[in-house]
Amino acid sequence: MTDARTPPATPRTILLATDLSSRCDRALDRAASLAARWDARLIVVNVIEPSRRDADDLPSWRRLSDPRAAAEARVRRDLPATLRTLDVRVAEGDPADAILAIAAAEGVDLIITGVARDEALGRHLLGATVERLVRRAAAPVLVVKRRPRPYEELLVATDFTPASQHALGTVAGLFPDARLTLMHGWEVPFPGFQDNPRFRDDLRAELARHSDVFVAAARIAEARRPALQVLIEHGAPERLVRDYMNDRDVDLVVIGAHGGGAPFDGRLGAVARRILEAAPGDVLIVREPRA
Repeated sequence: MTDARTPPATPRTILLATDLSSRCDRALDRAASLAARWDARLIVVNVIEPSRRDADDLPSWRRLSDPRAAAEARVRRDLPATLRTLDVRVAEGDPADAILAIAAAEGVDLIITGVARDEALGRHLLGATVERLVRRAAAPVLVVKRRPRPYEELLVATDFTPASQHALGTVAGLFPDARLTLMHGWEVPFPGFQDNPRFRDDLRAELARHSDVFVAAARIAEARRPALQVLIEHGAPERLVRDYMNDRDVDLVVIGAHGGGAPFDGRLGAVARRILEAAPGDVLIVREPRA
């Protein structure tokens, strides 16, 4: 298992995990765009299943084909020739293990992947494979869902923990020109308090105090603090995130994940999973560095 670390403000190395299907085209375009913006090295990883068929069982035109060379040719065909450094890797075996091994060996600063479900990245990408990447990868993981365009507003989902504070500081460094919106969704813990206005007002006031302390300690530039929008809203966090991204046409939501264990265990983990699955746009999962 790799150790978490704080990525540089400008990533030097990006890893794109792709199954070469159309479902990963948006992730490929986003990776190329970010690599060009940051002048970063781009490593493209395609994981193929080990061959279990004899060459004699294959059609004649496939017996002469090298799957690794074919995959590299497809990647280079689809990426712009202007990228400064492009490194294509084709591996065999378990997708998550192969991706993580390359990411660790190359000191990758950001992992990008799409929402493929049936190919080399696993039957349910938003389940086991992404969970394993987030739990074990040292770098943030960007799950791309929308067509690439500049991230003009960054929505950071927060529960006021150090993990989400680290996520806010990380994304503020990655995209220094984007607007920042911090969102906390709260729900009444006991049904009996649902219609108690005093309890709801007291809870809102307490959450506002937590927000002030959280923002004051956040690692963001002083010039950006006055424009930081803070939303403390009643409702399920995944529903609030979904509706805000749709209503305001926001392309990216950021989630902080704990560094000390599986990020999808417990209440925070369940919320993170629901946001990941419900968000209509891209999701950046930033893992808190281990102590």
